[in-house]
Amino acid sequence: MLATMPRRSYDQYCAVARTLDAVGERWSLLIVRELLHGPRRYTDLHADLPGVSTDILASRLKQLEGEELVERRRLERPASATVYQLTPRGAELRPVVEALAAWGLDALGEPRPTDAVRTHWFTGRGPDGEAVAGLEETAAAARP
Repeated sequence: MLATMPRRSYDQYCAVARTLDAVGERWSLLIVRELLHGPRRYTDLHADLPGVSTDILASRLKQLEGEELVERRRLERPASATVYQLTPRGAELRPVVEALAAWGLDALGEPRPTDAVRTHWFTGRGPDGEAVAGLEETAAAARP
C-alpha cells in the first residue's frame, strides 16, 4: 500500500481557501482541463500532461476522487479500459478553467522552445459562455 502524505490545508473558513484545498495543488487544474474534454485513460492523461510524474498524476487523481470531482469507471467490452471523468461537481469547474485561459491569453506570447503544445488546450469558452477570442488563432500559430 502506498504511503500517503497528509493533505495540506489553508485551514481558513473561506470559500476561496476551501476551493484551493480541493484543486490548488500543482497539476490538479490541468487534470481537470484534460477531463473537460471527456473521459480519459490514465495513459492518455499522462501523455497530454508532459512533465507530470506518474506518482504525482496518480496522487492528484486520487485526491480529486476524494474531493468527488473525478471518478474512475470501467468501460464495457470491447474496450474494457478504466477511464477517469469529471463528476457533475467537477464539471462545474469549466468556467473557472476557461476564465483562467481567457485571463492568461494576453500574456501567453510565443511558445518557448521547451513548451509542449496540444491543440485541445486552446479550445474553450470564457466566463460569459462565448468562445474565447484568439484561442484558435493562438493554437494555429503555436503548431510546430
